[in-house]
Parts: sequence; C-alpha cells; structure tokens
Amino acid sequence: MFDITLFFLFQAIFDLILLLLLFLLYLQLRRLGRIPLDEVEKRLKAANELCEKLSENLAQKKELSEKIITALETGADAWESTRKDAQDIKSKVYEMAKKGLDVSEIAKKTGLQEGEVNLILAVKKDKV
Repeated sequence: MFDITLFFLFQAIFDLILLLLLFLLYLQLRRLGRIPLDEVEKRLKAANELCEKLSENLAQKKELSEKIITALETGADAWESTRKDAQDIKSKVYEMAKKGLDVSEIAKKTGLQEGEVNLILAVKKDKV
C-alpha cells in the first residue's frame, strides 16, 4: 500500500528542488545586467514551465493520496457492513484464539479466510 509518509517525503524533496531552482533563478537575476533581455525571458519562461509541472505533480499526488485514503475508509466500512454478524464473529475468533486454536483452525470453524483471522487478531492486539 502507498505510505502517506513516503508521499510527504517526496513532497518535501520536490519543495526543496523548487526552492533550489528559485535560488538559482535569483542568482541568475543578479547577473541580469550582463545577460540580454531575450535570454532572461527565455530563462523565466523555462522556470515558469518547471514550476507549473511541479504544481501539477503536487496536485496529482494530493488527488492520489485522497483517493487512497477514501478507498481504505470505504473498504473498512464495506467489510463491516457486509458482515452483519461481524462483532459476533470477532468474539468467536477471540475466544478460539484464547483457547489456543491456531489461525487455520479458527478460519475453518468460522468460515473466514486466514488473512481475515490474522487481521482481527492483529487489531485486537493493537487495541490492548
């Protein structure tokens, strides 16, 4: 799954690149007296295009992260709503685990997938 911290790390890197480019632009503008006006316009246009591309990239990353978060929330809600007896099943899983049954045995008796049993038990451990 896409890690949000990784997204923010990439975002910070893009921001640093943008700041570096702005600093380089500043240095170029200091030498403006020696550079023809056409060259300055060309460089400003290139910097503006780069800035627009970075802004588009940021917007795409933000949209992607929002979609991922929404999908995760929707998936969790859907799982809960499709299981009307979800709380009852969770209780059965907890009881069987306390009795010492392993994940495959619990899965067979409850009709769940082993991954679902692992998830239920992992969530229980995190809450404790």
